[in-house]
Amino acid sequence: EVNANEKRLKYYEDRLLAQLSASEENLIDDEDLIETLSDAKKASTEIKEKLSIAVDTRKRINAAREEYRPVAIRGSVLYFLIVEMSLVNPMYQTSLSQFLYLFDSGIEKAEKHQITTKRIASIIEYNTFSIFKYISRGLFEMHKLLFVLLLACKIEMRSGTLSNDSFQCFLKAGAALNIAEVRPKPFPWIPDRAWLNLLSLA
Repeated sequence: EVNANEKRLKYYEDRLLAQLSASEENLIDDEDLIETLSDAKKASTEIKEKLSIAVDTRKRINAAREEYRPVAIRGSVLYFLIVEMSLVNPMYQTSLSQFLYLFDSGIEKAEKHQITTKRIASIIEYNTFSIFKYISRGLFEMHKLLFVLLLACKIEMRSGTLSNDSFQCFLKAGAALNIAEVRPKPFPWIPDRAWLNLLSLA
């Protein structure tokens, strides 16, 4: 509708300019020109009001969309973790369309609330648990604990509670370091592996 209004306004402007340039008589005596000018003025006022309403509506929509951003963020965390699980075993494949179906149905089934923050929390909680249950059913028993651990870590990392450095340290510990390239042990009785783990924590 905004585009249609802008086209309409442009039409009146072009028509008015064409009549002004083609007019050979006194502008005050040109009835067609005066009528076009009157129509253009009415249309301009009406269109400006509609455009103002459209701008306000767009702002409200953007504000509402921003309120629901945490739901989208949790969805991206869940989806990309599920995609990463295919690196553990190629059988763990879930298509985007399948995930979106689960996520959308979760939004519908989540408990309804009048208060937006409660509704958002409800959607996040329901989708996280329902998608976790769905994916867990298709995992081998030995990979279920890994999936739970990664899910918890990814959620904490996204919220800022767990830093990426801490997560890398948890995964690799001292294995990422070379004993020949780090500072020497203060005491010879400390095992190499324990010293590398301590350095990675520091």
